Amino acid sequence: MAVSAAPSVAIPGLKAAIGVATHGSFLRAAVSMGISQSQLSRQVAGLEVRLGQKLFHRHGRGVVLTDFGQRIMPRVQSLIAELEAFDAVVSNTRTQLIGDVAVGVIPLVSRHLASSLVRRLQSIHPGIRLRMLEAYSGQVEEWLSSGRVDIGVFNRYGDVRPIHADQLMRGQVSVIGSPDHLLFRQKEISFDVLHGVPIAMPARPNSLTDHVLTAAANHGILLNIALEAGTSSLIQEAMQASGFVTLSPAGTYAKAINSNQLTARYLCNPTIKQTTWIATSTQHPLTGASRAVEKFIKEILYTSTQ
Repeated sequence: MAVSAAPSVAIPGLKAAIGVATHGSFLRAAVSMGISQSQLSRQVAGLEVRLGQKLFHRHGRGVVLTDFGQRIMPRVQSLIAELEAFDAVVSNTRTQLIGDVAVGVIPLVSRHLASSLVRRLQSIHPGIRLRMLEAYSGQVEEWLSSGRVDIGVFNRYGDVRPIHADQLMRGQVSVIGSPDHLLFRQKEISFDVLHGVPIAMPARPNSLTDHVLTAAANHGILLNIALEAGTSSLIQEAMQASGFVTLSPAGTYAKAINSNQLTARYLCNPTIKQTTWIATSTQHPLTGASRAVEKFIKEILYTSTQ
């Protein structure tokens, strides 16, 4: 035996019925819903035809629900509330960014960037999961080339501009060491004064170490690179415990400099300019989540230099 399907109930008709029941008047409901009274009446009439029952009794002061209307109205209101909640979830899911984003950063910016970036993501895009890796510039660029990170922040020295990268900030390399080192009696430190001084530098391959050695060779200066270290903390320990100095942007050791554990003087004759860049990996398409993280990084680091 065939079973006939009940006619579908139109959502606008259900919303119209709720409006009329709430306001007790077709006119007031139409004004509240921003439609004409005739359109509202047609929607309610169509719903009553589909249900096979009258929903409202009309009287001189407006309308009241019939017994049938009183029985089903709570279910109608619950149904519409569920549909509106579902629409909200779908809308939020459509606009909310989610996914994993890997960022490689240099020590110069990692400490300031990490806390600010995490706060912004938790507030605006909580669905983005951040993985932040710290390394020197050469390693960050290698991660970008291999696709291990989606976004990289790194330094370049001199006037060489990397391809497909945006400039974040510029600075100058300083000589950094213990405040009681004799070198720091000068306001600036000339390159040739470093001859024979024990120096700690980032372990090669590293763009800063390579550039410093090239600049020294071009000026006939023999540098005593007595330590190549894999982290800035090891270099700082060598400066504080063994009288080493390093050549670096001062920001890398800003906390120690601000607390007078270390001091810095600009390197001159020649100076070495440092530019911080941001780039994205070309090994895979950039997701919406990665674009949002890149935008936040630019805003945070640009603001920090103002």
